Amino acid sequence: MLPTEDVRPASAIPSPDRGAILSHILRRQALRREAQLPALNVRAEYERAVEQARWRAHVEKYGEAIRAQVLTELRAKNGPQFGGSVGGMWAVRLLTEKRLREMFKGRGYNR
Repeated sequence: MLPTEDVRPASAIPSPDRGAILSHILRRQALRREAQLPALNVRAEYERAVEQARWRAHVEKYGEAIRAQVLTELRAKNGPQFGGSVGGMWAVRLLTEKRLREMFKGRGYNR
């Protein structure tokens, strides 16, 4: 089984603590009110924070496996030393993030 194949559904990724997220946003809102700053769009902030939490959980769960897979493929194509230079490290990072994003979108998330 490839590292990206997972027998568990996307719901196996822990869902973010929505209560804590909302609480944090409401605290920020209160601080902004005290400082006489414009109010936050609580709904937009909440949706963004939930999406970020999902992304972080996804990267934490699959990031290393995808990176190892990308590095293995690039080393098979370019030689065993690939990934040691700055350019090689950037290539690995960019391809890893691209695959993580594709996988994230494929699981029904918006990012």
